[in-house]
Amino acid sequence: MPISGLKSWEIPVDEAPAWRIEKRETPIATMPFFPDQNGGVYEKLLANLPVMLHCMDGSGRMISANGAWCETLGYSAKDIIGRSFSEFLPLESRSKLVTEIYPKFLVSSTYRGAEILIHRKDGSLATVLLSMTAYRGDKGKLERSVCILEDITSRKITQIATTRSDNRFKASFAAAAHGLAVVSPQGTIEVANPSLSTFLGRADLESKNVMFEDLLHKEERNLFLSGMHKLLGGEIAVLQQELRYVTSQGKTVLGATSIALVKNEQGETEQLIVQITDTSELRQVNERLQKAQKMEAIGQLTGGLAHDFNNLLTVIIGNLQLLDGKIGSDEKTKRRVDEAVDAARKGSDLTRQLLAVARKQELEPRVVGVNELVKGMAPLIERSIGENIEIRVDTMEGTPQALIDPSQLESAILNLSINARDAMEKGGRLTIETQAAYLDQYYAEKHPEVIPGHYIMVAVSDSGSGMSAEILEKVFQPFFTTKAPGKGTGLGLSMVYGFIKQSGGHISVYSEVGHGTSVKMYLPSKTAVAVATPVANVQVAAVQSAPAQPVAQRKPKILVVEDQEAVRAVACGFLEDFGYDVIEAGDGFQALAQLQENTDIDLMFSDVVMPGGMNGFDLAQAAQSLKPDLKVVHTSGYPKGAMVHQDEPRFKNGFIIMKPYRREELSKIIKDALELQ
Repeated sequence: MPISGLKSWEIPVDEAPAWRIEKRETPIATMPFFPDQNGGVYEKLLANLPVMLHCMDGSGRMISANGAWCETLGYSAKDIIGRSFSEFLPLESRSKLVTEIYPKFLVSSTYRGAEILIHRKDGSLATVLLSMTAYRGDKGKLERSVCILEDITSRKITQIATTRSDNRFKASFAAAAHGLAVVSPQGTIEVANPSLSTFLGRADLESKNVMFEDLLHKEERNLFLSGMHKLLGGEIAVLQQELRYVTSQGKTVLGATSIALVKNEQGETEQLIVQITDTSELRQVNERLQKAQKMEAIGQLTGGLAHDFNNLLTVIIGNLQLLDGKIGSDEKTKRRVDEAVDAARKGSDLTRQLLAVARKQELEPRVVGVNELVKGMAPLIERSIGENIEIRVDTMEGTPQALIDPSQLESAILNLSINARDAMEKGGRLTIETQAAYLDQYYAEKHPEVIPGHYIMVAVSDSGSGMSAEILEKVFQPFFTTKAPGKGTGLGLSMVYGFIKQSGGHISVYSEVGHGTSVKMYLPSKTAVAVATPVANVQVAAVQSAPAQPVAQRKPKILVVEDQEAVRAVACGFLEDFGYDVIEAGDGFQALAQLQENTDIDLMFSDVVMPGGMNGFDLAQAAQSLKPDLKVVHTSGYPKGAMVHQDEPRFKNGFIIMKPYRREELSKIIKDALELQ
């Protein structure tokens, strides 16, 4: 509608037409929106619309506002007329109006749905959507702008609250310590949190249409599908199972899994919420605890039997000796009584062994110089094991002392040496050594019976046939033996175990099939010992003196090579905590494949004895032919004096750390190796 020649916008407020001064709670602005040739019908319509509407002149000054505008924002006509619209806006919205909205509006003569803030008269802010339409004169000059404001404050508050709630949920979802996933009804993972990605060693859970079922160990799928059938059929409200999963590296991990359904109003399943808690380590700890409890129960049973049997033998031997005095000259009868007494005394020796197993034997502990005791036993052991076995005695520096029964310690060392001899039928090497050791809190968490602290380790190691993992699980059980019938009682290691535990120490066995066995007795240290060679930190002196220089600005990448999953997991956990990037391999051949695939590996942390025909030193030689600047740190469960590859020259040219190692010791040796130039 043409508006040229319009002068009504200049009419003073007190001369406005009657409809503009009708009584209202909030007076409206007094200038017309546009000329009306129909008796003010349109003017009245616009003035009373339920939407907020105002009119500006060509310079952006307000000349009219309808009732809804004034009532919503709390202004009257005198507050509005002649003021620039931008004055009602806070700084940020004012800048948006001037720099973004007006330039586009002046070009197109219209603008729709700009979200801005506007001050109410009471100082509060309202959020509105601004839409503008231009009215131009005959020459195209902008003469009027009609603006509509839609109050979306309530909607915005709701939106902000919803966004905040969503953000809190997302933050909680991402920060959860256990694995969480949202799975579609078809079984595809839609969302997964970082904990689940870490647990499974996969970063692609959300991006490659990964099926949840495919994450499971193949032997678990029937159990899982059976449970899902019950869940989807309504037989159970929540599916709870402990399932095995396979990581991207092929490692099997255990997770307590809980799955619940999310349904819509029609009762249809829209999503599945999956929670997984890593129970692998908990299962291992429980197994160790059960093993310790089993040994405790066996000890109590054995001790009770030995006690009762000793009482019976006392009666038998006593009565036989009483009969012996009344036999007279009957040599045949006397010989039979003597044989019965001799057999009864052997039975008494057996009960003494059983009491040792039960940790109820009578001990006479005193402060003992461990080095002197071990050295003093060397001649006796040499006579006991035969000429085809080489014996080495390697004692630590200083004068370590332990609070122990010396005769029982000697018996234990001799017992273990004879066991070692039997494992080396064709000859070999027996090593007896002492070392200072510190069993820390982390080691104690893995072995509940251990009290953290300083110990003197006495290790008896052989180069014999070794033992499998199945046999190692049973070595301390009474009457268990791998020897032929008549060759052993099966009480040797059980007695040593009972003696060490009764003395407040700790005992462990490390063995590799074909590479010998090492039995480590940790004796409670009587005094603080100058640690010349810690149990977990053996290095070549020339290497330690290398200048310390950083390898690179990026995080160093370390390849961990270890065939035992639990041990590998501990090493990887330590190294990741230290801030390194870590990749894994289960044997030498997997390690070489990783080295070819990942050319930026800085250091290889490798076990010495591994399956597959390639030991750690062979692997290091092959790896450094691929990557000459690769740093290498070896680890072994054998004490340093009993290393099965000690005589080969490659052993002398690198870093090595003995198991069990402490966090601090691993951190230092890795850092030292990386800094070697």
